[in-house]
Amino acid sequence: MNTTIDTDDDINASLVDDWESYKAYTRFYYLTDEVFLYANPILILIGIPTHALSMIIFLRKRMCRYPVSVFMAMLSLANILILAGPVTMQWLNHKVFIGFVVTGSPFLCAFHVYIDLVGSSINSWLVLMIAVERYLSVTKPFLIRTSFNRRQAWIIVLSVFLIAFIAPLGLAIFASNVNDCLLFFSKTYQIIGSIQIFFIYVLPSIFILTLSIITVHKLRNRIRSSGSRRIHISVMLITVSFSFITFTMPYQVCWYWLFSTAIGSVKLNLKVNILNIGFRYLSLTIRNLNYTLNFFLYSLTSTVFLKEVFTIAHCNYFLNETFLGRNSAFRCLCVCFTVPDEQREQQPINKSVNQIQSRKLYQFGKFWNEKT
Repeated sequence: MNTTIDTDDDINASLVDDWESYKAYTRFYYLTDEVFLYANPILILIGIPTHALSMIIFLRKRMCRYPVSVFMAMLSLANILILAGPVTMQWLNHKVFIGFVVTGSPFLCAFHVYIDLVGSSINSWLVLMIAVERYLSVTKPFLIRTSFNRRQAWIIVLSVFLIAFIAPLGLAIFASNVNDCLLFFSKTYQIIGSIQIFFIYVLPSIFILTLSIITVHKLRNRIRSSGSRRIHISVMLITVSFSFITFTMPYQVCWYWLFSTAIGSVKLNLKVNILNIGFRYLSLTIRNLNYTLNFFLYSLTSTVFLKEVFTIAHCNYFLNETFLGRNSAFRCLCVCFTVPDEQREQQPINKSVNQIQSRKLYQFGKFWNEKT
């Protein structure tokens, strides 16, 4: 009799523990659900107009003298495409028109997959082109000045767009044939999608990280040796590269985790499913930050870009050098590039000494010619 009572108590205690555990998991799910619901429309409403402004600035006369501005302008266009297309569709499907992508026509399901892959491909590959351009500008500046121009930049951009529009066609066609758009349960879709994700995110991230680290190291050494202070554009572009890696990494990890569960290598239960859905919402929201925050990164890291913003807004007060000199965020980001104080003081002294010696030699030569 006592044994039976003890067994019942153990079962009840176990059920209480499981219930408390499930409550914690469901709280996490509802938290990520609320973040996805409220954060994404804010990102859409902020991202689209700011990227439109960024595109205008990079195509203006002052900025367009840099060939890399072509990449930046088209990167803004790609981000607008993503925010207005797949991000908006994901949000509407989530709460507003619940399940309209899933319950709609097969074309709508395939279009959502296709436009997401196209926009993401253009975004990641353009960031890779920016990282390559900055690496060559720092390591081989003469080659970039003489061999790279805006026309070649436009050719690269058109090639990226063309490949991005063609590459996902196969996956989109396959998605249109999946019943009720239940793509997660299709192992074939998961395998093809994982290959696409590798070429869209993983491989570009590896190259971008490698090139950016080398560029930072080379740029720091060059500034310490020559004292060059014109690094605004480099800091801005390197920041964009690192932000891409930071904001897309959680989505990459989440995708391959879901892929491992989809092909059956991980034993699923209700807790795992709740966590999977919550992490997916969270990783998607973090990924969407990559498509929204570039304008603010440009403004914080480049006084040239900031001046163009104030020029368009006709804010003459903010255009004075005193205000721009107080851009503390830019100074914080540039601290790793700055020349040590002793070296910075020594450089003007050496420059003044060289100027005095050159002037004396010139005067002596002139005096000698008059005498002879």
